[in-house]
Amino acid sequence: MQVQDQQSQDDIIRALQRQVDELTTANVLLQEQLARKEQFTAMIAHELRGPLTPIISYAQMIARPGQRSETVKRGTTIIISQARRLARLISDLLDSTHVSTGQFTLIREMCDVVALAREVVEQLRPLAPFHTLVMDAPDTPIPGNWDAGRLQQALGNLLDNAIKYSTDGTTITVRIWQNMNVHISVHNQGTSIPSADMAQLFRPYGRLQATSARRGSGLGLHITKCIVEAHGGSLHLEPHTEQTSSEQGTTFTFDLPT
Repeated sequence: MQVQDQQSQDDIIRALQRQVDELTTANVLLQEQLARKEQFTAMIAHELRGPLTPIISYAQMIARPGQRSETVKRGTTIIISQARRLARLISDLLDSTHVSTGQFTLIREMCDVVALAREVVEQLRPLAPFHTLVMDAPDTPIPGNWDAGRLQQALGNLLDNAIKYSTDGTTITVRIWQNMNVHISVHNQGTSIPSADMAQLFRPYGRLQATSARRGSGLGLHITKCIVEAHGGSLHLEPHTEQTSSEQGTTFTFDLPT
């Protein structure tokens, strides 16, 4: 009888210990999530502040009396480009909430992905005056039943990252091709991302150690992945070991079913 009582007590102790271990693990995870969200709040404030500085500066420049038409045209272009960048950042922030609550949706309509990509490149060109932006795409349209606004948001995020994480004087290439599906890639000539870090790339609020010197929300890739997967496609980082020596850098590719 004493043996049975002792065994029951041991079982109770083990069960309690498991509960303690589970609660400890859950608490650690909550602390990590809170830390990431606090970091994210600081990052998104920095990101939103970034476009506002040139918007204000160029608006003040345009407002000065006697400005030449070339100055007004360039200032207007910068203001529009930065405002669109702000719109993407705000969309990422809102979409992060929609994803977590299961309310992320697409508004599909027929659109041409080639024309869509060219438009995004031209929108971002004024924000990268010291980079060369290149389009490698068919001359003919590639139509599909997609959410044009979401795809522009996704491609804009990839281009923003390509600009941010490559040095001045380098080339950024957007390539579009089609076989069974449509494929879109963004390649920059920055530092390649180590294979060991690939698992962290698409986590919300996550940032790689190698990129910690450059501030950002860490949401862009996560939202881009959600947009692509909502279309039935996939987003991935091309392994840098498969690139030639002249193509070292980072290449993100996503596929869209036709």
